[in-house]
Amino acid sequence: MRYTYSLLVLWIVTSLVLLVQPTTLGAVPNQPTRLSAFGLNTYFSGLERLPQNRNDDLGALINATRDLGARWVREEISWANLEPGKGVFNWGLMDAALTQAAQAGFGIIGMLLTTPGWARVSDCSSRITRHGGSLNYWCPPANPQDFADFVAAAVERYDGDGINDAPGSPRVAAWQIWNEPNNWATWPGEAHEYGAILAAGYTAAKAADPTALVATGGVYVFDGGTRIGGNRDGLEFLGAAFSTVPAAQTSFDALAIHPYMPDTAPDRAGLYGLVSLWGRIANTRGWLDAKRGPNVPIWISELGWSTCTLSSPICRTEHEQANYLVRSHGIALALGVQHINWFQLEDKFDSPTSDLWGNAAILRNRNQGYSRKLAANAYATLTAQLGVATFIGFGPLHNYSFQPNALTPPARYHLRFQTSTGALVDLLWTTGVAEIRAVPLEAGRTAQLISRDGNTLPLNIQNGQVQIPLSETPVYLRQDTPAQLVVTPSEVTLIALPTDPEATYTLMVQNLGSANIAWSASGGASWLTLETTSGNGYRSELRYRINPTSLSTGNYTTVINVNAGSAGSKSIPITLRIVTTVYRLYVPIVGRNE
Repeated sequence: MRYTYSLLVLWIVTSLVLLVQPTTLGAVPNQPTRLSAFGLNTYFSGLERLPQNRNDDLGALINATRDLGARWVREEISWANLEPGKGVFNWGLMDAALTQAAQAGFGIIGMLLTTPGWARVSDCSSRITRHGGSLNYWCPPANPQDFADFVAAAVERYDGDGINDAPGSPRVAAWQIWNEPNNWATWPGEAHEYGAILAAGYTAAKAADPTALVATGGVYVFDGGTRIGGNRDGLEFLGAAFSTVPAAQTSFDALAIHPYMPDTAPDRAGLYGLVSLWGRIANTRGWLDAKRGPNVPIWISELGWSTCTLSSPICRTEHEQANYLVRSHGIALALGVQHINWFQLEDKFDSPTSDLWGNAAILRNRNQGYSRKLAANAYATLTAQLGVATFIGFGPLHNYSFQPNALTPPARYHLRFQTSTGALVDLLWTTGVAEIRAVPLEAGRTAQLISRDGNTLPLNIQNGQVQIPLSETPVYLRQDTPAQLVVTPSEVTLIALPTDPEATYTLMVQNLGSANIAWSASGGASWLTLETTSGNGYRSELRYRINPTSLSTGNYTTVINVNAGSAGSKSIPITLRIVTTVYRLYVPIVGRNE
């Protein structure tokens, strides 16, 4: 985070002290099972929301996040608030927020950070004033083992295995060890002290949950502010940590960076190549390859631009914020960044419009109903088009060439992605003068031109090429294969006794093309009732219920009709055979005595 407000107030109400209790519940079933590219810094668990009728706010923010298409949320797991005395924990409010996020279907990245008073270095007060002041809970722990013990407790509570879990077994599947340790404001300490807690925390997290992902705290890279006072460039800082604590060099599964560029575009023409967003990511990749090899992923755990209202080059318009959001995500995905968290969803402090980092949010404050900025619409379109897509290369209009030691000229960016359903999605923009350029269309595909904010734009196709209006505002060219409805199985025969209970069965409705489809279902009989009468998406379920109660022996037939408009229609014959005896076939078990 780029601000140094009070993170959380200490929980001093003794009635909130909850001990870890074992539970037999499994992990929340609808959380994602793998890390995807798109996430938001949400701060659902921030205690600052408490004076504002927190439960209502949290529900609204969760719904807004879901509507934006983010599947992962990044939350602060504050040691200073959770363990006010060694071995005494205040889990209650953290449990509630994380459980609600998990039940909403989000994957959770937990930042393990801040130090309680009993565990801080003894010279904390002098440290925080040495380079301009900060807040004392950012001081390093005096004993890395105390931090490791907290990590073990937190990871065990939120590992979702049903043993010693929080109520409901929410899973925090990914963790970061601190946040911005190369910034004196959030780590008034030395590199070797961070190396010690990185190594100790990683070992503790993996012991508690071997399948968890553990990343470094996000560090600023090529940021001018990190050369002031006690701050250091992130890669330089981590390098020092690794050289003094060798175990730290292998104590992370991903390296997280914060390549903030608040006063300029991520790809502005005239920037020195190495300090553009492309350059910062490429430089990090080269540095990480040298330290650990090419298989360790890079995360961007914070990146954003502010719509603050000060007369400052750091304050951008809503239009610029939306453009930079899409362009920075496109560049990061093209360069192989595994996961990107935008800073931020909504400012938990509800700061005034003059505040710099509070206004990096893409939703407005609570008193404005959490309404969307332009960047929120841009983010929703981005996730809708590229949320299940893989970068496959550069399109024919792309003419940007990364030159680390030269000024970046105006250039066209043409990034091509393929979705998991086979659609081709091109993301295009220019940092030069606006122009119209032609892109050849793929044979056998339908085309759609989509604006940054999700509106369908007019198509101008000439000789098999679509005319693309290029400007600093990105557009998407989406090419789908034709829609074709398929329902499986294509026919169903069921056998039942007249005494069998009612049961639910499922048909799978899918588009063999690459786009989503909308469909409706009809049909049924006295013994067959549709539970699902409509649906949409690339693949969805049609559920129906069979009730054989009191039917006479014999065969009963009906048809379920599925209509998907231009994608086609299908009629699925359903046969129910009522019999007096159902013979069970058991496979013999063959064993051998030793």
